[in-house]
Amino acid sequence: MATYANIDAFVTKHLLLDLTADFESKTLRGTAELQLERRDPRATEIVLDTRDLQIQKTETASGTGSWSDAAFRLDQPTPAFGSALRVTVPANADRVRVTYASSPSAKGLQWLTPAQTSGKKQPFLFSQAQAIQARSFIPLQDTPAVRMTYDATIRVPKDLVAVMARGGTRRRG
Repeated sequence: MATYANIDAFVTKHLLLDLTADFESKTLRGTAELQLERRDPRATEIVLDTRDLQIQKTETASGTGSWSDAAFRLDQPTPAFGSALRVTVPANADRVRVTYASSPSAKGLQWLTPAQTSGKKQPFLFSQAQAIQARSFIPLQDTPAVRMTYDATIRVPKDLVAVMARGGTRRRG
């Protein structure tokens, strides 16, 4: 299987992204909030897929309650699948937020210089999450077994426009 995610314990139902595109450092920085369905009431840890992400902190919350710091650890990476991110989840929590940055070499992000674009004036960024490349720019359950909706705020330099796919449920994978 190409995922570390423990979908028998937790499944993401909705993803909230709040990211800033930094064209100089070729990174996305910000937060990913996962709204969860708890499948196993005894589960104390959610496992997410990542690849070369710099994790600054993880937090959990219940309902509309406030965020609390949560312990986390990144497993040793494998060349094919990256690293499992393990976040401790209290019994009542149904949201996890990860503050992170992508790597300049993220496999799912293509950073084009102005010279590489047709207008030759502005840089361009596009993402390619297929097959399992979403984990290189979002900590998530990167498997087609998880269907989720999402909302995103993407900040870009003032001369650029961020465009994302719209729609209902998005199938990952």
